[in-house]
Amino acid sequence: MNSSQKRNRIVAVSRPLTLVAALIACAPISAHEVDPAYTMTIIIDAAHGSKVAAGEYKRAIEKITASNSKRDRYSKQTNLCVAYTKTGELDKATDACEAALAIMLDDRKPGRSYLGPKQAEKADRVYTALALSNLGVLHAAKGRPERARKSFRKALELETGLSAPETNLERLERGQAPSA
Repeated sequence: MNSSQKRNRIVAVSRPLTLVAALIACAPISAHEVDPAYTMTIIIDAAHGSKVAAGEYKRAIEKITASNSKRDRYSKQTNLCVAYTKTGELDKATDACEAALAIMLDDRKPGRSYLGPKQAEKADRVYTALALSNLGVLHAAKGRPERARKSFRKALELETGLSAPETNLERLERGQAPSA
């Protein structure tokens, strides 16, 4: 294997792992971007997530929706969910969050041959839990506290180590309303 092939293989393996690490680490960043009371998660290093994190919501929406790429549909829908929420387009945000969740619940998810079975299972749980948490924030913003509570609790059942759904559930129970 020549050096170019090795570098390509390292990039092919490290990018998805970076996504998982960024996904887990990005919740505190997105908390300040979307709402000081509720936490939504963005995928910073994919699907124009850096634009969402920088507050360039309309530009991120334009770029993501203009893309014809079928790659990483989950990141696209997740980042659209947050960007639409921030611009106050809650129906579009809900559609995007529901699409992200549907991608994770689909049995035909793209294979992650670079991850072992346990790591792939963990990534699936984390991504699904974060999609549920984002959807819960939208339910809360739309005045649907029971739906929000159900989404946050499902997220916590899937992955107990995530702070976003736990924080969001605590704030919902205290009666804090998210602002779009």
